[in-house]
Amino acid sequence: MKRCKFASSTIASAGYDPIRTILEVEFVQGGEVLQYENVPEDIWYLFKDHFLPDAFFNKLIKGRYNERSIISIEHVI
Repeated sequence: MKRCKFASSTIASAGYDPIRTILEVEFVQGGEVLQYENVPEDIWYLFKDHFLPDAFFNKLIKGRYNERSIISIEHVI
């Protein structure tokens, strides 16, 4: 999944798959990547364009959608 870079102190990048409705978020600290299931496409666009993506994530994504940790291929050596 292609991710967009974020200007954030905690979120490095994020991407969205509209067919599977999966949001993928890579965090600055440790490069952890989490996937969120059944995220509506409009939430993705609001998140991506929000002026405070950290606050948006904490209020409207984290804890609201099923979450799972994945291994980012970019970080595998």
